[in-house]
Order: sequence, then C-alpha cells, then structure tokens
Amino acid sequence: MKQISKEVYALLRGIVNKREKAMKAGETANSDLLGILMESNFREIQEHQNNKKIGMSVKDTTSVLLVWTMVLLSEHPNWQARAREEVLQVFRNKKWEADGLNHLKIVTMIFHEVLRLYPLVAMLPRVVYKDTQVGDMCFPTGV
Repeated sequence: MKQISKEVYALLRGIVNKREKAMKAGETANSDLLGILMESNFREIQEHQNNKKIGMSVKDTTSVLLVWTMVLLSEHPNWQARAREEVLQVFRNKKWEADGLNHLKIVTMIFHEVLRLYPLVAMLPRVVYKDTQVGDMCFPTGV
C-alpha cells in the first residue's frame, strides 16, 4: 500500500506541476475540478507572495489532499460515480467557475471525509507561556 501511495503521489504531483507551469505561462487550466482548485490556490499564492511558506504550504496541502482523495475514490467507486454525476449535473456544458464549487455538496463531503481520515496537520502542540486562570482551572507555565 505504501508503494502504491508513493506512485499515486508521484503521478498526481507530476500532473499538478505540469498544470502549474501552464498557469504560469498564462494558459487557463480551469476546465476541470483540479484546474479550478489550482487556480484558486494560485490566486492565494499571488496574494501572499511575500510569504513563501504560505505558497509552499498551499501547494503541498493541496497535493496531499488530492492524493488521498484519489486513493479513497479508487477504493470506493460508488462515491466516485456519485461525485462525477454531481459535477456533470452542476456544470453541464457551462464553463467551470469557482462559484460553482459551492454547489458541489457530495464533492465537499468527500473532501471533508478525506481531511477527517488524513488530516493535513496531525497535531498542533500548545504551550502555556504564563500562568493562566480559566474559570476555576489554573494552567501553570510550560503546560
């Protein structure tokens, strides 16, 4: 399973990199769901251009989310068919637009389930920097 995951990740990363180069060259790549997601992230990266960490994290988290989504959809073809049917129903022959993503309820549910099963950030450590009183509870420094 680990080898398959690596292969899927490499294939999807190649697709994402190819689309990214096309977008930087000025070509529009929003003819499908991946293109719409990448265009949205590309705009986000441009808005936060001064912070390279945000740009890199947006690309990496999108790649990880897409890899796990593809893996899980390949394991559950019934959900893959439902998502495909919903996308075709929402967009039909219309041009793909980011606003249309709000109408993709099944696709959104799938993304949320993927994020629940495979969170992008496994743990956020929290530390108390000074003695803190919350209600009747006291949290000492360093906890």
